[in-house]
Amino acid sequence: MAQVYAAKYLTKAALSAPRDLVNGYVARHRPIHPTVLIFHITFVCDARCNMCSNWQRGDRKQDMTLEEIERALDSSLWKNIEICSISGGEPTTRNDLVDICRLVTEKLPRLRKLTLNTTGLTPHRAIPMLTKIVELCTARDVIFSGRVSIDGVGEVHNDVRRVKRGFAKAGETIAAMKALQKTHSFNFGISSTIFSMNLDDAENILAWARNEQLDIVFNMVRFTEAMLGNSELEGDIKPVAKEEEQMRQFFLDRVRQDPLLDGQNFIYMHYADMIGNGYHRLAPCPFQSQGVMLNPDGGLFFCENSRVVGNVREEDAEAIYFRESAQAHRDWIRAEKCPTCLSPCQMNVAAIKQVVPYAKFLVRASAEKRRHRNRELVAASA
Repeated sequence: MAQVYAAKYLTKAALSAPRDLVNGYVARHRPIHPTVLIFHITFVCDARCNMCSNWQRGDRKQDMTLEEIERALDSSLWKNIEICSISGGEPTTRNDLVDICRLVTEKLPRLRKLTLNTTGLTPHRAIPMLTKIVELCTARDVIFSGRVSIDGVGEVHNDVRRVKRGFAKAGETIAAMKALQKTHSFNFGISSTIFSMNLDDAENILAWARNEQLDIVFNMVRFTEAMLGNSELEGDIKPVAKEEEQMRQFFLDRVRQDPLLDGQNFIYMHYADMIGNGYHRLAPCPFQSQGVMLNPDGGLFFCENSRVVGNVREEDAEAIYFRESAQAHRDWIRAEKCPTCLSPCQMNVAAIKQVVPYAKFLVRASAEKRRHRNRELVAASA
């Protein structure tokens, strides 16, 4: 089934390539309708993570209702959205999660991929919901990709998430999704956020994932109010000095040791570059011109460095997005925030839409692999 998923994804990406090239060119000259959406449907969460503060601002009373979401999605702003990520908080805490996903597949006419991240900590809720979403996407020919967050092996994960038996509970959800992959074609794996608390366990997480035959994505912790509400944590949990170099080497090792065309290597090289060069960004980002984010209360913003520029509960999303003052704010983000932004959000999408930066990465990654092999040969002959 993994081969079927990969073939479907590459086919759809290839079919959209001409449109991507046109969009990329036009976006350099004027604002265009977004093609990527991250929708945080709630900040309510079943975890109390040490690196994220969204759970502290979770308030079900502030979340848009299903009816409000439907009205918001009636806007023409979403007509070109190709990739939508459902996030939180924890999406499965909403009883209407499946209905929200159904609305997304109905209201976004060009949608080709739906992604969802979950803690997996409430398997009795998550498993039936995710199963229905997979079935929904299969029926509507939408690619589905899901990940369960794992931030350590055993007690390390429990400590990071501050949930008793969290690792075991997430494991139940993982096992059910792996079983579902035998009958349905979709992408599934785990994601792990690395920071000072679990950095020493990163190799253990990698080994565990490989033993379980799970695709894994490592993310470097970052600090942002609009998306994670965790700016106040930077002084306590950001890796510094030796830890920072340890993290850089970990990401470089992924580039050196993992398959060259593994899409995550693009992100790992980005992390290693930024740590090594004093956080000067080299990688492209779709949110500079083609992305948008939506918060549970209806707040619309351009990216995790953006302030909220309007509320879709109060006015049409398209009117907010293209307003002169909103686009001026995006210009400010490009000038002031983009040059040092650590975010990996949909960077693989940017690689598809902006071929030149990805080609340069492949050249650099190939050279890094050769240097690594040469060092190994020298060490073996010594």
